[in-house]
Formats: sequence, structure tokens, C-alpha cells
Amino acid sequence: MPRRRDPSFTTGHLCRLCGELVPWGTILRLIRVDPDTPGFMLSESACHSECLAQHLRPEVPLTFHRHWNGRAPMLADDADVDAKPCAMCGQAIAPDTLVRLRVQRPAGTVKAPEFDEQTLPLHFDCLAAVSTTRLF
Repeated sequence: MPRRRDPSFTTGHLCRLCGELVPWGTILRLIRVDPDTPGFMLSESACHSECLAQHLRPEVPLTFHRHWNGRAPMLADDADVDAKPCAMCGQAIAPDTLVRLRVQRPAGTVKAPEFDEQTLPLHFDCLAAVSTTRLF
């Protein structure tokens, strides 16, 4: 039987939103995807699921409705972001300023990573305002 992650094991990842270490049971992988950014330059970090949920509007639930097997290419996420307002402030987003934040929850084993995911449309300023670093 494949090894599963211990949910209480504290990873070496710091939460992008609160700065604390994240245990496996609550870790979310965050991948910032901008339309003009090549795939090899994606910005990746992690956060607690509770930290992200508290910064989102109540009408934006974390559903993780797609399953990705962890292999390239990433799944299409246009339905999650097209003509949708910012997941944090609720204001409309101009197409040239849209920041796609792929939120992924680990679903596979340690040796075969798979993810349940969804994409959140955000303004860069909204994301930067809640981030613990300027380089997000």
C-alpha cells in the first residue's frame, strides 16, 4: 500500500498569508499564473487552507472541482476566471491585469503527487496586500 502523508506532519513550507509553518493536513499549493509568463517561470508557494479562506469573499468557496494528475500540461481553467470578479474584493478585473491563482490541494501519495484544484481570479494588488512577501 502506498504511503500517505501524515496530516499533522509540519512541512518546511511557510504560509504565504500568515508566515507560519504549514502542516500537510491543511497545506494548499499556490501557483500564480499570469498570461504572459512562461511555464518554467511560474511563481509557487503554499498556505494554510484556513488562511486563504479567510481572505476570500464568502460567496467564493474553495471547491477544488478539478483533479489534476500532476503531469504537464495543466488543465484548462478558463471557466474559473472568465468574466469573474476578483475573489477577494469583488471588483471587475481588466483582462490585462488578471492574476490567476491556481489553488491545489494534495490528493495523491507521496511518490505520485496528484492534486484537486481550482483557479481564483485576482487583482495583483489584492494578492499583494495579504501576502507576507513582496515577491508574490
